[in-house]
Amino acid sequence: MLIFALDDKPLLLQGLKRCILEAEPSAEVLGFKRAAEVLELMEKEKLKPDVAFLDIEMPGMSGLELAKRMKENSPDTNIVFVTGYSQYAVEAMSMRTSGYLVKPVSAEDIRRELDNLRYPIRTEWKKRIRIQCFGNFDVFLDGKPIHFKRSKVKELFAYLVDRKGASCTAGEVMGILWEDAPNSISMQSNLRNLIHDLKNLLKDAGVEEVLIRGRGTIAINRAAVDCDYYDFLDNKPYAVNLYRGEYMSQYSWSEMTTASLGRNAIN
Repeated sequence: MLIFALDDKPLLLQGLKRCILEAEPSAEVLGFKRAAEVLELMEKEKLKPDVAFLDIEMPGMSGLELAKRMKENSPDTNIVFVTGYSQYAVEAMSMRTSGYLVKPVSAEDIRRELDNLRYPIRTEWKKRIRIQCFGNFDVFLDGKPIHFKRSKVKELFAYLVDRKGASCTAGEVMGILWEDAPNSISMQSNLRNLIHDLKNLLKDAGVEEVLIRGRGTIAINRAAVDCDYYDFLDNKPYAVNLYRGEYMSQYSWSEMTTASLGRNAIN
């Protein structure tokens, strides 16, 4: 689900985006401080958001005017106005918008609006598996979080994602998952069990093509997943805007990639 959030006040915009992601963790959320930026991106990238949460009182073009312009190019976009003033309610609802929220809004308010959209969301993602690397690492299947029974299985999958499809040897993976612990028969057995659990998890979900097994190696099939990290590397605007300096925050070994992403963001 692609969601736009508009507010000219940075702190309020940050809060709105946080509430949206809390209500819909699998959403792709782009934030804007000016109405003109929304139209520019829609025209340049041919984007049609599923939902747009728009502040009404904006410098220059108002949220009401923006909604009219957006509807010309994307009539099925659900418009939800978010404002501190209730006097706009009649005009806003006369535009056949999806909803109207009075600030301050909460994640519960956002969830309620998403559950009652005027226009149904047809397709959320091209692939069944979506991987979130920015912030904490998480994996979604058909929009719902995947439950990993063991944290090390999830960390194994995270490292394969970090390697961007490159084949990883058992020794390399053990060095990451157990740091400087000596290679032992017990550790090799643990790794085999982790790989077995990951393979079965993906197989049971019907997405076994995500994992590539070689002779003594393992890798992720990059083409079989949607991933914010990979889209960032491909310079896709939503991913570039989404990155806020945090990458797989729960894993210390991710720091090298975080530094690399920081350099790319500056450039």
